[in-house]
Amino acid sequence: MRTDRIYVLIYIFLFIFALLLGKIFYYQIVCNEEITKQAIAMRSKEITLKEYLRGPILDRNHLPLTDNTRTYALYGLPFEIVRNYQGKVHDKEQAFKEIASQIAKQTNGIEANLVASNLSNAMKKGHPIVRLAEDLSDEDISKINSSNLTGVVIAPLIKRYNSNNLCTHLIGYVKGTEKVQGVAGIEKQYDQILSTNALSPQLVSINDARGRPIQGLMFKIRSEQNRNQGTVVLTIDKRIQTIVEEAMDKKVNKGTVVVMDVNSKEILAIASRPSFNPNNLASVMDKEKDSPLTNRAFNRYYPGSLFKILVAAAALEEKEVLLEDRFECQGFYKFTDKLSISCWKKEGHGRQTFAEAFANSCNPAFIELGIKLQRDKLYEYVKKFHLTDETINGWVDKTSSNSFVKISPGLAGIGNATLGQHGVMLTPIQITNLIATIANDGKWGAPSITRYYIDKEGNKHFTPKPNLEQVISVDTAKKVQMLMEEVVQNGTGKNAGLTTVKIAGKTATSQTGMYLEEDKEILNTWFGGYFPADNPKWAIVVMVEEGSSGAADAAPIFKEISSKILDLFSTIK
Repeated sequence: MRTDRIYVLIYIFLFIFALLLGKIFYYQIVCNEEITKQAIAMRSKEITLKEYLRGPILDRNHLPLTDNTRTYALYGLPFEIVRNYQGKVHDKEQAFKEIASQIAKQTNGIEANLVASNLSNAMKKGHPIVRLAEDLSDEDISKINSSNLTGVVIAPLIKRYNSNNLCTHLIGYVKGTEKVQGVAGIEKQYDQILSTNALSPQLVSINDARGRPIQGLMFKIRSEQNRNQGTVVLTIDKRIQTIVEEAMDKKVNKGTVVVMDVNSKEILAIASRPSFNPNNLASVMDKEKDSPLTNRAFNRYYPGSLFKILVAAAALEEKEVLLEDRFECQGFYKFTDKLSISCWKKEGHGRQTFAEAFANSCNPAFIELGIKLQRDKLYEYVKKFHLTDETINGWVDKTSSNSFVKISPGLAGIGNATLGQHGVMLTPIQITNLIATIANDGKWGAPSITRYYIDKEGNKHFTPKPNLEQVISVDTAKKVQMLMEEVVQNGTGKNAGLTTVKIAGKTATSQTGMYLEEDKEILNTWFGGYFPADNPKWAIVVMVEEGSSGAADAAPIFKEISSKILDLFSTIK
């Protein structure tokens, strides 16, 4: 009997032991991952950095135009700082001043007052974290890490834009903290594609029983690896864009340059000055007079004598003029005894052929031609060349530069319009496409700014290629090409010429109707052309605001850009 009791006790003990082993196995093996997470959650705290990631914007060769700068930033945790200084200082403001002073001593160029102010503002708004500085040097990182400052952490930062960003106006910029949104340029046009559902990187602290971060185990970075966002691939060639922007930085305070592929109508470079730093928009808000946020390539301007390209094409196509026809220039065109329009050459060009009049950019000759054509015929060719059509393939929203050609009634109205002044306002992109159409033997097509985009599911969506339309005969186009070559060889565009290849182009100086304080009229100066003249590949328009003349200001910039593009592609070959 006693033996039976012993066996019963043994069985009960074994049963209880088996249950315990089963429990241990269940929690240690089956539920290990979940319990570990719960344990970590009880002893850890996550703080979102609010550095929201977006999809990349690439050039035509898949070189990055964004997301290409990895740096390190300094973050402050105002609530941790206040808790650490509790009982050591009078109030939280003093705590922020103390930590700011220590940070300033350990780093180069970080201002203590600004750090303290940022911490204070963040706490007032209830923000658990605030970025205090970025682009930390290796020395800064080393000193801060060795100082063991509580409530301060260094974390990697992928900057959307760097200080030498290319295509600033075209790419645009984003705004927002809780939700980042594209508000200008490609960032706005493709906001839904570029935005991501991925979580912002998080700082994870391991805390003690009182909730305080454990020194030495303080902050680790956790980020979501699967970034669910799209990609936008532009027609821009980063190499050509760099050439353009370097030339503008040297010679253009205000203006724009557009480079287009003559055959495909793809925009290869587009730049505007003055520029801005998309990381610091506040710095340009007090410079509204210079409009640094404006993309001048999309802005409307009087094209001046560049409009003579269209007038010449229309007159030749309609057989209203022959290249050898002669015109008399006395330095002005007289409409009435009280109304006349002067030529830029006050003493006049004298007797000259039409080809010479084009090369000399003679105003009276073109006024005479415009009057021959009449308003309706000029309008017809404006429509043929789609000159006020603002369609840009790949640009989602319709542009709104409000470009127009509205010729006033009467001979003077025709005269002004013929010279690209009153009644004619076009964008540099439209003018570039006009020149590309002439260079491509009269074939017009809508320009493109994107090649394709990849949506968030990985599907590729190509931008439609333009349907080329023959808007003038090849014969007429060839004649205008010859006229534009003559401008560079013997006319007003000599400063754009190269010794290696032939250049074809046209100068222009347009009046704005605005004046400086000393009663000097503000002029916009242009050079538009293409090259090589005997095998056209690239069309370029250069526009300089507040210049002196197209020959002096814009033509040399065209020369520099075209020369470097030729060097680039001869090296590649």
